[in-house]
Amino acid sequence: MFQQWKTHPSIRPTFEGGERLAYGARALNEGGFQSIPKLTFPGGALVGCAAGFLNVPKIKGTHTAMKSGMLAAESAFSAMQALPEPAEAEEAAEEEEEMPPPFTGPVADLGPYQSALEGSWVYEELH
Repeated sequence: MFQQWKTHPSIRPTFEGGERLAYGARALNEGGFQSIPKLTFPGGALVGCAAGFLNVPKIKGTHTAMKSGMLAAESAFSAMQALPEPAEAEEAAEEEEEMPPPFTGPVADLGPYQSALEGSWVYEELH
């Protein structure tokens, strides 16, 4: 579109005799509906470009990345609100007989992020 605009009779004189100073390019991590992975794991989530929320036919993805970040943040906030108080978590850890993992605190469950995204316009747009 921009290339066509530059050749318009009223615009062409602006560019005639000009010298290109640099080239521009975009690296696209292709994604789209068929590439969406499982979005959550214990204590974390894949959001935005990391999850491949690029609308490949339109080469657009900023709005989908931002919305996925908003949904992940809402899920993270809810998950953190549901975590036990530190004293309760320590008591539960003391009751376990197995060797504890390196991180002994509670882990936030971000599972609702996946279903929130699937119910949003992002999922519909990518489909």
